[in-house]
Amino acid sequence: MGGRLLTGDTQPAIVRSMLSVHHTRLRMHVCSVLLASLALALSACASSLDMSSRRLAAPDSDWGIVIGSVLVRQTDTSSSPEAATGDRPAKYAFDVVQIQPTDPNGETFSAARYRIDTIAGQERPFVSRLRPGQYLMKNFHRTGMDGTGGDLNLVFESQAGRVVYIGQVLVEVPSEPAYGKEYRFFVHDAHQATYAILSPHHGQLTQQAVTAPMRIRQGAPR
Repeated sequence: MGGRLLTGDTQPAIVRSMLSVHHTRLRMHVCSVLLASLALALSACASSLDMSSRRLAAPDSDWGIVIGSVLVRQTDTSSSPEAATGDRPAKYAFDVVQIQPTDPNGETFSAARYRIDTIAGQERPFVSRLRPGQYLMKNFHRTGMDGTGGDLNLVFESQAGRVVYIGQVLVEVPSEPAYGKEYRFFVHDAHQATYAILSPHHGQLTQQAVTAPMRIRQGAPR
């Protein structure tokens, strides 16, 4: 999938089809009984990042609108998207939290938590009405028993009274992800495809949108 660069023209030509690139290794989440219980409790408190099924009010001084999408692409072309899970396509989730200077990772119980679910190979657009401030797309993981996934550390901003397009997060993973295997992610400008999906119900919002791309948080606290 192509796309134009969302930032200025100072970046090398080799990355002109993407905003930012990160290349690291997939990790297997540790799931002790205590950690699993905590994860379930936090997931229960998470709201869906995709609010496109609702009738959303226009942004105002207390709210901003954020538009974007996620896509997980399996890179092993010798296997079908269903290879890793039998006859069922692999499902993934992305975790998002609101962050503050005093809570840079959104770890307090008062931090607003969101989640976006998707199926490998299918773009999942989202439109969200959020309080103004910064948000962190912390990680992605395959849903199921093993929870294989990796960190993203992508920051975006909800701006009061504005509709912003933050880009498409494209994650490339092996068709059979496991601990130690590598993944990559990119932030693309895929607004035309995303707006085409959202416009029938949110045309006024897509027409108002301005580009404010998410970015990798460098030197993020762990």
